Amino acid sequence: MSTSVGTRTSTRTQTATHLSDAILGSFSSILATLGLSDAYLARHWATIENGLTMWIGEGSLDEARLEIGSPADPDAVFDVPIEYRYTGEGNIEFVTSQARLARAMAKFTSVPAGAECRVVVTHRCQHTEVTGWSETTAADSSGLSGYRLGSLASGPDASASMTYFSRRI
Repeated sequence: MSTSVGTRTSTRTQTATHLSDAILGSFSSILATLGLSDAYLARHWATIENGLTMWIGEGSLDEARLEIGSPADPDAVFDVPIEYRYTGEGNIEFVTSQARLARAMAKFTSVPAGAECRVVVTHRCQHTEVTGWSETTAADSSGLSGYRLGSLASGPDASASMTYFSRRI
């Protein structure tokens, strides 16, 4: 019994690390494709990575979002909802669908040069506080058009997909 628990914890940690890497890597690729500076991500990379890994590992992260433009009137939003599996059984395979993201990038609407960006997360339940993160309100994407990009990455305990919201698609 204790071996099973240790294996599950280790696999959960590996999944959290894998998904965090895939999410941050995708956000970085998106900014490059849109011709925007990655200075925000570079400056906050460790803090964002620590939060995503912690919260995916504990199962509290609902979604991560890359918001571009003003939070009051965003130009684009990339939602990455996290889906958890609690079956106790898992295929020990880690898959990242960067090819799907690369194909979808051709459809991205341009955003104003120099647009600011930020990463915002929401939680599904009580979560551990992570240094460097603070309370905020996510941008309202209700007036934007959405395009589901499909699966971004998956592991034995959780998976991440992505939806792109913009003023026009």
